[in-house]
Amino acid sequence: MVGLLLSVLFALPLSAQTAKPRLAIVIDDFGLTYKKNVPDEDWMRISWPVTFAVMPESPRTKEAARQAKGAGHELVIHFPFDPFLSLELPKDKVSAEDVEKVRKLLDKAYKQIPSPAGLNNHRSYKATKNRPLMAEFMRLLKPRGGYFLDSKVSEKSAAFAEAQAAGIPAVLNWIFLDTAQVHTKEFCVKNLRQAAARARKRGEAVAIGHHYFHGTYECLTEEVPKLQKEGFEFVFASALAR
Repeated sequence: MVGLLLSVLFALPLSAQTAKPRLAIVIDDFGLTYKKNVPDEDWMRISWPVTFAVMPESPRTKEAARQAKGAGHELVIHFPFDPFLSLELPKDKVSAEDVEKVRKLLDKAYKQIPSPAGLNNHRSYKATKNRPLMAEFMRLLKPRGGYFLDSKVSEKSAAFAEAQAAGIPAVLNWIFLDTAQVHTKEFCVKNLRQAAARARKRGEAVAIGHHYFHGTYECLTEEVPKLQKEGFEFVFASALAR
């Protein structure tokens, strides 16, 4: 039996034998920063791979995008549907008015946040559940290249499935590291460790936090080096899209 197991092991590619569990950390909501928040510059100094999601039409959109690129981190568009846009969202068909609103904002986003690696959704609890709109959105998105990260603010989100159906590389968020209500360091550590456990079991996981919170920043700057020593590899979210 031992001989059989060894023969199977050595038949695997070297990469499969030595692969580390991979974690992608995405930090949302750049573009809007208040004095009480963690300064953007502190986030930019992080040395391990991290994906920064920048919102369009925000006071610091262009500057945050420029800083993220300059710091060597991965930049994605953090795209809002509802409630930022007032959408009709009929169940069985796509609204022409909705598509036009989304198209205009998508055009603006790519002008304000040039050359992003991809895009994820900001909030959009209703829109991401609306399959007709998600299908049409992916049709608009595909020619621009890049990947789509479904933030999965709803368990019923159709965004990931529609991205895959459109032939767009896609990946799913697995857990949020903080919420508007709870954003302590302890809460983030607990959720980050859950993401690590999933990555240990499944090979990879995505976790999303928000740049506002000191607890999230302290959690990540303290815990990521520990996880790296435990054998986890931190990657850009694009590395997990397929």
